[in-house]
Amino acid sequence: MRYVSLERTRDGIFLDPEAYLEQLPSLADSLPDGAREFATEPGHYDFFGQRCVKSLKPARLTSGESGGSRWLELYFRHNCWKHEEDLTIRYRGVRSLTIDPADGELDVVQLQDVMLDEVLPHEQGCRHEIACLAGRMVVTSQDLTATWQYADCPEREANR
Repeated sequence: MRYVSLERTRDGIFLDPEAYLEQLPSLADSLPDGAREFATEPGHYDFFGQRCVKSLKPARLTSGESGGSRWLELYFRHNCWKHEEDLTIRYRGVRSLTIDPADGELDVVQLQDVMLDEVLPHEQGCRHEIACLAGRMVVTSQDLTATWQYADCPEREANR
């Protein structure tokens, strides 16, 4: 990541989006509409917020082609102790996808929990990097659309 700081320490992982948040106002106008809306959404980097990406769980990646343009859809499951919604990100006009480490098939579940992400302008639209406990994913696309949807969580309901 260019601005978001993620550092493994002997006590765990240090996360700091502050440098990115300082740059975001000057980057926002260069982002495509959907990417700008997602990156600047209030609570996106609030570790205690319901719509913070931290602790979401990558669950499924689907892809296809429509009208000669490649698309990807990345589905994240909620963490019952933090979120009340699942997140789906649909990328349109996909130029590249990198999953690191790549182990044969691209199984995003193996990446484990999301630590943080960073959306940056790119000459072809936007570049979305998602850092997870066991790797990272980078998608370069024309734009993205993020949709939050209420998630039924039996564990949460049992503790109310």
